[in-house]
Amino acid sequence: MMMLSSVSALCASPRASRDGRGRERARARGYRGGVRASIEVEDAMHPFADVNDGPKNLILIGGRGCGKSSVCRRIQAFDKRFKTFVLDDLIVYEAGMSIPAIVEAHGWRYFRDLEYKVCQKAASAFDGWTLIDAGGGVVVDLDENGNEMYSERKVEALKANGGKVVFLDRDIEYLCRRIAGDSNRPDLSATASFTEIMERRHPWYSRAADFIIDGGRSADDNERPLMKKKRIASRVLRWYYDVVGEDPPPLDGWFDLDV
Repeated sequence: MMMLSSVSALCASPRASRDGRGRERARARGYRGGVRASIEVEDAMHPFADVNDGPKNLILIGGRGCGKSSVCRRIQAFDKRFKTFVLDDLIVYEAGMSIPAIVEAHGWRYFRDLEYKVCQKAASAFDGWTLIDAGGGVVVDLDENGNEMYSERKVEALKANGGKVVFLDRDIEYLCRRIAGDSNRPDLSATASFTEIMERRHPWYSRAADFIIDGGRSADDNERPLMKKKRIASRVLRWYYDVVGEDPPPLDGWFDLDV
């Protein structure tokens, strides 16, 4: 397997300590009724004991052109503990050909099976701090008739070991503008339009997500203004650090400004 972009990990130790009697104590943090709660668990096998048991993988999903790759670059630029995998690039490496060539030679079912294998490899490559830039169809598999369906297996593979999935939700018109004329993206269907496909997939992205960010519609839309990618990255990181119980790097920068 090929690692496309990596940095040395500053692996934080799990939030656990031993009391005077030598028993493991795990700390779990979360929200209950809108109030932050902190509990200590003396038994490491307790169901809460692994809530914040060290850093988890972070996975970005969303439709073609939503900005996952740009947001991932900003996240890794701020926190270099992350190692980034771009699933589409890993698929190309595994197959030895471009994505359009894979689809033309073998069809979408073969591609989805290969995508599943790559999801498994990327999610288990490191012990946390893996940032995964997932393809637009990562929530999709094909049924026996070749129709798209929700992919339980790929989502479960990405969430293995507590991986956290973030859905970058963009307006479909925005996605259409972003992908227009891109020859590296093969047609998703011979019969359905891109808009129809995105409308069908939208609830699947939401179903897979642990956190959803509304990226807005356009800069001129007062109700849903377009959110800058730097701000999206900042909000993703704020949420991630909180749910996994990790602290951000000791640096001043755009994360604190949230602009």
